Amino acid sequence: MIPTSYTLGSAVNLAMIVLFIVVGPLLFLILIPKNNKQKELSDLLILDNSEKETSVKAEAESYQLPFRALSDILNNSAYLQMTIALFGFIYIGHYFYTNGFDLNFNIIIFMFLMIGLFLHKTPLRYSISMKRSSSNISGILFQFPFYAGIMGIMFSTGLGDKIGEIQSSIATMTNYPFLAYVSGGLVNFAIPSAGGEFAVIGPSIINVVKELGAGLSESEVTSMIARASMAIAYGESLSNALQPFYLLIIFPVMAAGTKLQARDIMGFFVIPFILFFIIQSALLVWMPL
Repeated sequence: MIPTSYTLGSAVNLAMIVLFIVVGPLLFLILIPKNNKQKELSDLLILDNSEKETSVKAEAESYQLPFRALSDILNNSAYLQMTIALFGFIYIGHYFYTNGFDLNFNIIIFMFLMIGLFLHKTPLRYSISMKRSSSNISGILFQFPFYAGIMGIMFSTGLGDKIGEIQSSIATMTNYPFLAYVSGGLVNFAIPSAGGEFAVIGPSIINVVKELGAGLSESEVTSMIARASMAIAYGESLSNALQPFYLLIIFPVMAAGTKLQARDIMGFFVIPFILFFIIQSALLVWMPL
């Protein structure tokens, strides 16, 4: 059992709260563009309902930037999506070959997902179609099957344990919080669920901490485990600045009636990410609980 005085009520956690509540808003205030030629929200308003009458293909083309961008290439890549669908169909064939005609919710959902990918040809067209049919939960419906698959791969292949092995070879009493912090941030790009992420890498990191704390008192080891656990959570939270999964909830409300997309705001997170990474790393390594 880890007392809340070592986690929620710790000096480190209180400092993190101040960082996000006080420093964060001030930093975004400084980052507001001073050039009045920048695009404003009024430029992104949908003035009528004509877009609802256009085809999915036409709407997808309307989202493209006026210059060549990697994001547009990937969003409109038929090769990428067809490759994924092809591997999906191979698995479906393998499943029925080895299990017979054993239908369950998992394989049915997977079949519909692969068929949808195949018929819509590009990621952007598929996401637009899902948005039209399921409104503000479309992003979750589209992405979660892939994140669940990645999580399953990390569980089944022992990748989480491998991360722990790598850390145990380089971890010291000084740098283990930083290693846990970086691990939490990196794994978040594959598993944007804090609970799922901790289930994959948490046990291996805690084992590393226990090995480092061999010979110390129980309270000291508990303190180390608490610091490592919070470090994973802080890393996961900060990397959300570059993996803004929470926008799936915010955009349908705050961006209703506009063409605003995640890439329109992502640039504003880069500088806060770098600054917060440095400050949080220092707090985790040197600040007492």
